Amino acid sequence: MKIIKGFTSLILCFAITAACVTGCGNTAVQETAAVTTITVETTESETTAAAEQTTEPENWFTFQTKVCSSFHEAVFGKEMCEAWYSLVDAVMAGEDTFSCPNGHIYLWVFAEFPKDCFPVLVEIIKPLDMYDLSTINGTAQFEYKVSKEEAAQKIAEFKELTEGIINEVIKPEYTDFEKALALYIYFTHTYTYDYDTYWKIEKDEIVNYVSSYRLMTTKIGICCEIAEAYSYLLLQLGINAATVINSKHEWSIIKLDGKYYHIDPTFGLSDWDNLAFFMMNDEQRISTDLYNDNKFQYVAYYDPAVAPDFTASDDTYKALWNYHMTYFDPTEKKIECWRYTDKGSENFTYDYSGRP
Repeated sequence: MKIIKGFTSLILCFAITAACVTGCGNTAVQETAAVTTITVETTESETTAAAEQTTEPENWFTFQTKVCSSFHEAVFGKEMCEAWYSLVDAVMAGEDTFSCPNGHIYLWVFAEFPKDCFPVLVEIIKPLDMYDLSTINGTAQFEYKVSKEEAAQKIAEFKELTEGIINEVIKPEYTDFEKALALYIYFTHTYTYDYDTYWKIEKDEIVNYVSSYRLMTTKIGICCEIAEAYSYLLLQLGINAATVINSKHEWSIIKLDGKYYHIDPTFGLSDWDNLAFFMMNDEQRISTDLYNDNKFQYVAYYDPAVAPDFTASDDTYKALWNYHMTYFDPTEKKIECWRYTDKGSENFTYDYSGRP
């Protein structure tokens, strides 16, 4: 596939072609997502509005500028994640340089982290057009695609968008399981699959506009955009999440209570409230995957020698996979479900009390 995410360097284009865009029709990791809050400048009116909202629980969530998952750290290493945090700090401060140990880290930070961990940055920054990776030693430069004033405005708008989605969909008392479920249902009802872009990719046409940012702002996208946006919003909620690539498809993986689960909101788009693609183990993922080659690539096509064990073997949620959700009750910790049978419609109540 000839798919480019907008970087001008040939080597960056290759990395992004392999790692970032897909079409679709045993290192230990920490238990919680690594989330660090950075101060975002607010106006007096915003401060007043925030004070007025303290009595409105639906506006409980505050945007997290720096997020990154333990999946990223396990695959890329702590040093690369720290370089990513430095890049975010630099952008938020309107600077042009950031701390970066070497050219290898520079390449992969730009190729992978913005789309996963701060989607609006794909519209704001880019690596230098001309650079020698060997000269990067401790400090590296980058360029803005827009003016710094416009960059600040785009970030502010993205912050508002992200907070709006989460405050609309998630309640502060939700468990991590309920957050993942509510967000999954929201995706299946809100976003539309972009078949035009899919067929362009199938025809080997160059596509340079896909991103999780596009999905969140236009509500249309293909699997990589959908999976990256879903995982990103989970990271905002403090839930460990990343994406998995298998042949031409991409979906999300999360860590919950020390166990791994696959979640595929893209497949859910065509069948609202279908729970067959929610909290899957490896076996269920393979059985529902159109490509079914069982070659999971976690986070990105990175170093093949790096192979963390993210095996998803738990079948706790197996009872849900044959049903559609009617609604869930966070007070009673129950999900009301239904499915068609030879005898008509069958209802089912799933009790998830005791789940994390």
